Amino acid sequence: MHSISRFPLVTCLLILGCASLVLGQDATPPAPTSAPDRLFLAFIEDAAAANRQWWEGQLGTANWDRFDAAILTGVAAFQTWDDVELGGRVGFGNTDLSGGGPDGSGATDLELWGKYLLGHVESTEFAVGGVITVPTGDETAGLGSDAFGGSAFGALRHRLERLIITGHLGLQMNGDGMRFGGPERDGETVLQLGLGAIFPFSDNLSGVAELAFRDGRLDGDDDDTRALGGINWRPGSRGMFRAAIGFGLSDGAPDLQAQAGYAAQF
Repeated sequence: MHSISRFPLVTCLLILGCASLVLGQDATPPAPTSAPDRLFLAFIEDAAAANRQWWEGQLGTANWDRFDAAILTGVAAFQTWDDVELGGRVGFGNTDLSGGGPDGSGATDLELWGKYLLGHVESTEFAVGGVITVPTGDETAGLGSDAFGGSAFGALRHRLERLIITGHLGLQMNGDGMRFGGPERDGETVLQLGLGAIFPFSDNLSGVAELAFRDGRLDGDDDDTRALGGINWRPGSRGMFRAAIGFGLSDGAPDLQAQAGYAAQF
């Protein structure tokens, strides 16, 4: 696939980025694994879990060359047992495809996940998990792929004095599907990679930076490589405002994405 040719470049970027963040930092004992600060792109594939319950509403937009989408997303995550997080994510969106193609409104695909926190070795925490993608999205409007998917991943968080580094590696298997009412295409088994950093500016404000890569889910898809920057702001003990802006680094990613939301924690 065309996306495979980008894989060595993305791998090098991830390794170099991780190395540059680690240099010059002193390790510090790990804080509790159920940290309140969460990623955006890799919210699921992260070695962190909700304290007890996490309820989040997000409003996001994404823009490609000929395709625009606005999506309202709901996220729920629960630490049902010690070191176990279960959760789900689904949205409702509106799309606009230029050139007279099919667009409209409808649901997005539903994602269900489970994650187990393995504990830590010195300042590094580890987790493993799996995600099931249920094709509830409207593929005729570009809000889904009409394809079941299942993935497994491993993740880590490395805690430094003024910084938390995150990373994950996953493998996703996809069934046959389609988009925009087009012909059915073969599903692919694809790699997922992510690197992130969380910067605690104060007790109630942190910055987030992420780089993520995923091969195309269906035959002929371009890879999705994107970078994102965001903030987590906690004005109180039980709520958090979250906002981020992302940029596409490959043809399969949106040129620009933005999202803002509020997460309630109990």
